[in-house]
Amino acid sequence: MKDSQELDLLDVCFTEHAGHRPTSITPLRPHASERKIFRIASPSTKLVGVLNPNHSENDAFVHFAKYFASCGLPVPEIYAYFPERGVYLEEDLGDETLFDFVATERSRTKQDFPSTLEHAYEQALETLLRFQIEAARNLDFSRCYPEIDLLPGTFVGDCTSFAQDFVARLLPDFDITCLPSDFAKLISFLGEAQHDFFVYRDFQSRNIMRCGEKLVFIDFQSGRRGALQYDVVSLLYQASTALPGDARQRLVDHYCSHAKRLIRFNSDAFQRFYSGFIICRMLQVLGVYGRQGLAAGKEYFIRSIPGALATLAEELATGKNPVVLTNLTACATALRNAVPTQGVI
Repeated sequence: MKDSQELDLLDVCFTEHAGHRPTSITPLRPHASERKIFRIASPSTKLVGVLNPNHSENDAFVHFAKYFASCGLPVPEIYAYFPERGVYLEEDLGDETLFDFVATERSRTKQDFPSTLEHAYEQALETLLRFQIEAARNLDFSRCYPEIDLLPGTFVGDCTSFAQDFVARLLPDFDITCLPSDFAKLISFLGEAQHDFFVYRDFQSRNIMRCGEKLVFIDFQSGRRGALQYDVVSLLYQASTALPGDARQRLVDHYCSHAKRLIRFNSDAFQRFYSGFIICRMLQVLGVYGRQGLAAGKEYFIRSIPGALATLAEELATGKNPVVLTNLTACATALRNAVPTQGVI
């Protein structure tokens, strides 16, 4: 669809909802998906309009947003949905994400992880538990898109993408056919973790809006059923925020202590699988960085490669994961040697 047609469509949808035409339609930050996001305003109304040709993804987001709101969770209000047009109108939450707050507070305090950030991350993890546990109790997982379960199908796809979209581009002489056996061992092991919770799937600081002192959560349309560890890893091991290791440990301990208030929670069982989920998350994001960064040339994804790759290599080297992954470890070492630790790939 041409830009002028998109703006006309958003104009029509806004007018049908508000009863008058907008005075401005401004594009917001791009995403890895096909969604296009706009701030639409008039003198009396301001909201965000999302244009997405993937109707199934729209259905999932709108359904989950309404369901989570009914659970009392802080998510954007959906004002109007036009499924046949691929448009929904939602609450405007401003421009500051938790990611932005990290940069602001580091600049202000000259500290890697000041107490203001620790409090915000604790708040995020406490709310995450409500998504994962409280909301999951009555959630209709059949509404998940594109898959209902994180394991095994999602991880199989993530591992395949890592090999084909990332490794094959950076190490064209590496034999990627040696990797699937390690992937299978890792997936089989992680399948032993309790996995009847809601997994946000991309629970990271750019998907958490900061509205004053309140955090509001967005981009949960890819949520599905899975294990608790995955979302914790997604937040704490986001490459672009580079949280200090001691802060990560304190936050994991905080998360576990709050989980015990909601369910019968075994910290040892949680930790047994934790390293494996770090590895799986890094495989997933590196596959995305391969597609969106190396192939599509998007700078943000390219800049994130060294940090995620360092985490993957270090986690495989520590031996914290009970599964021996010889081929994947060799691959990660070769990749790390091939990629600068700083700067552009």
